[in-house]
Amino acid sequence: MAEIIASIFACHPQQAADDCRRAAMAGVDWLELRLDRWPMEESLAPVIDSQRLPVLVSCRTPRDGGFFEGELRERIGLLERALEAGAEGLDLEAWEDWSPPREELRLLIRSYHNFSRVPEDLPAIRDQLLERGAHMAKVVGMAHELAQAAPILELMASTDQAEAPTMAFAMGPSAASTRILSAALGAPMIYASLDDAAETAPGQMPISEVHGLYAVNRLGSQTAIFGLLGNPARHSLGPWLHNRALRAAGLDAVYLPFETSQPKDVIAMLPRRRLRGLSVTAPFKESLATLCHRLSAEAAAAGAVNTLTFEAHGQMVGHNTDVAGVREALLRAGLSTDSAGEVGVVLGSGGAARAAAVALASLGMAVTVMARSLDKVRRFCREHDFSLASLRAEVLEELQPRALVNATPVGSLADPEAGERLLPEVKLAKGCYVLDMVYRPERTALLAAAEEQDAIPVSGIEMFLTQAAEQLALFCGERPDEAELRRYLAGVL
Repeated sequence: MAEIIASIFACHPQQAADDCRRAAMAGVDWLELRLDRWPMEESLAPVIDSQRLPVLVSCRTPRDGGFFEGELRERIGLLERALEAGAEGLDLEAWEDWSPPREELRLLIRSYHNFSRVPEDLPAIRDQLLERGAHMAKVVGMAHELAQAAPILELMASTDQAEAPTMAFAMGPSAASTRILSAALGAPMIYASLDDAAETAPGQMPISEVHGLYAVNRLGSQTAIFGLLGNPARHSLGPWLHNRALRAAGLDAVYLPFETSQPKDVIAMLPRRRLRGLSVTAPFKESLATLCHRLSAEAAAAGAVNTLTFEAHGQMVGHNTDVAGVREALLRAGLSTDSAGEVGVVLGSGGAARAAAVALASLGMAVTVMARSLDKVRRFCREHDFSLASLRAEVLEELQPRALVNATPVGSLADPEAGERLLPEVKLAKGCYVLDMVYRPERTALLAAAEEQDAIPVSGIEMFLTQAAEQLALFCGERPDEAELRRYLAGVL
């Protein structure tokens, strides 16, 4: 079980003491004082002596991602003063020769930082760090794409922590999940920041996520791995919902955002014996369907997946719970279960659009798919006898649909066109059910327009909750109550 180190830039006594107090109240195990910016004339004793938690000190130079630009002897003197003031731990770089006697410290870490890449020879680097007398080795590389972090996970998976205590992770926003995976793979410690604005290294997570959301102090060698594959993925509410639901189900599991442009490589690098399921979002819903050994009926009909489960012998099964999500959201809003002959329109041509079209067809609707690029979805529409139309305002107004589903990212917080809507000049038909699959923000520009024009707005959060409940049934074997799932999102919507 990993202990949490709160990493704090110590800039002056009062600020450092206040930040240490906040970190302690948040439930961390260690306090790291980064002394890069500490004023040399100030005493460290009042800050360190007042802490009830053990204090680890470090002082990083620009070559190691820090800010200390003084002489080497000044840096050593500063660290010595911190130890004299009561610091119990010291984090030193791989390159430096100086270190106090190991027996005088509760924790001596030797660190390797590479801010350009993740090198391949990580076991040799780890061994060299430990040979320098460290209690623990820390190996960190920069991953500009999550799949580049594969050697980090290989190192952690192959390390005997009793013989070679090691924490290793990748820096960078898209690689933040490797910090949690490192803990699940046995790392004795993990770093966290006070909040999003106080990170001391690229991709460092705040205490509220490390301790509260991901509960790293509970992760162990049997923890099952779940997650979300997408690009982007870090904006998703999935981790907030799924981690709480998995814990409520009594499972030893963690659910992480895996933001990547190489989903196949990321799946391959995750610990297969512990990988149980993945959610899938844009732009991978169609491409990953082709890699599955088997597809559910809904996934086969849509030609797209939003859920992957992993069976014995490496079998990957694709499912599509978006179909149920769209259908149930519209039915709860009042759309009749028998809508035969009514027109249903889907905006978009990706995997989400395909699921929405299948959902409308299951209600008996005559489906038209409208898209900017028709070639991508032409074969799909032909196979299902759906109509296909260009994304033009006059076409939509002529169709006068009973149900309209936006299955594009336009209007989402993660989209450059946030706050906008497709075809803003369109007058929506009175009584038309308008479902926006975007759920952040909860009230999009499209839904606002629907309400103003006497159409019936249907929030994407309704679809999101149903598809998530269906996913959790696949992940856990039991479908959770959607009302309970809604409560898990309190404060993050």
